Amino acid sequence: MNRPQGLLLTAWIMVALLVAGWLRSFYRVPTHFAYQHPQWHLFNTVVFVVLRIIAFVCIVYYARGRNWARIAVLLTSVLMILGLLQLRHEDSLGKVMGAASGLLAVFLLYWLNTRSVREFFKRGASAIEHA
Repeated sequence: MNRPQGLLLTAWIMVALLVAGWLRSFYRVPTHFAYQHPQWHLFNTVVFVVLRIIAFVCIVYYARGRNWARIAVLLTSVLMILGLLQLRHEDSLGKVMGAASGLLAVFLLYWLNTRSVREFFKRGASAIEHA
């Protein structure tokens, strides 16, 4: 089965937003997020690195056509839309990145539930491997 048009593009957009978010985390530390205890900084850094590595793995398997990765992207899209509620607390860069993520999330919620894309993910991984 042929890969749906736009699958790799959406995967690369997700990677770009993920890397931009990672770089932005080094940009500034909000005052309300300042650490009273250094061990919390290490803990949060490790947790965020692990979560971003998991996100990269999901994007790779999403691009390969795994259905579980499609479901993970759908769930993350719902979270990104809910994250739009906090945009008023962000600086301009955060608002732009949040809006871009929200637009991508709305698109992915629609597009990943279209019949042809769903069929690709349900049969696509095995069809791509055997081709």
